[in-house]
Amino acid sequence: MRLPFFGLLLAILALPIQAEEKKTESTPLQAVMAKTPDEKAKIEAQLPSYPLKTCLVSGDDLGGMGETINTLYGDRLFRFCCKGCLRSFNKNPGKYLPKLEAPPKPAS
Repeated sequence: MRLPFFGLLLAILALPIQAEEKKTESTPLQAVMAKTPDEKAKIEAQLPSYPLKTCLVSGDDLGGMGETINTLYGDRLFRFCCKGCLRSFNKNPGKYLPKLEAPPKPAS
């Protein structure tokens, strides 16, 4: 009689774990500001080779609206002129990713 009770109890306790696993699987990748020393180190290492001098979203000069927002998208550095542009990027990253992938235009 105790065995079915414990089986039911284990099944009930496992539900939140399964729900959490599903939640993380469907959560899209987001650009996030560095919080840990490891994340900050990844940003610092990539800053010298970052190819753009303008915001990935707006095209405005980085630093033109205050402090530049440095973020990680996965393990890659992305820079924005403001938090509004960061939010726009996170709504549709695929729209902006090719801008960073494209080779820089030669100066005229």
